[in-house]
Amino acid sequence: MQTSQQDLSQTYRNLSDREIASLHAEIDSLTNDARAALVSEIQRRGISGAHLSKLYASELRQEAKFDQRQREHRKSVASYILRGDPKWTIITIILLFAACAIFALISSHH
Repeated sequence: MQTSQQDLSQTYRNLSDREIASLHAEIDSLTNDARAALVSEIQRRGISGAHLSKLYASELRQEAKFDQRQREHRKSVASYILRGDPKWTIITIILLFAACAIFALISSHH
């Protein structure tokens, strides 16, 4: 199903400037209608090429910060399990093995 240029224009109107900048960075991957709607929206907002670049760089930094926070969270969870109370670590391991065994039993019966 193809989206009309009018639908795309409405969708782009609802995006933030950062989202528009991010989409503009991938303009070559858009359909002709999507490109036209995007360019029209950029012109409607009066966003310059330099401002698009700044917005996109800001979006990339934001994504990098989010990725860093996710990595730190995963490390802290792993650290808690590995350095936490040994009793809870053993219980967690046993529960994981039990869940795997139950899953294997259910899978083997189907």
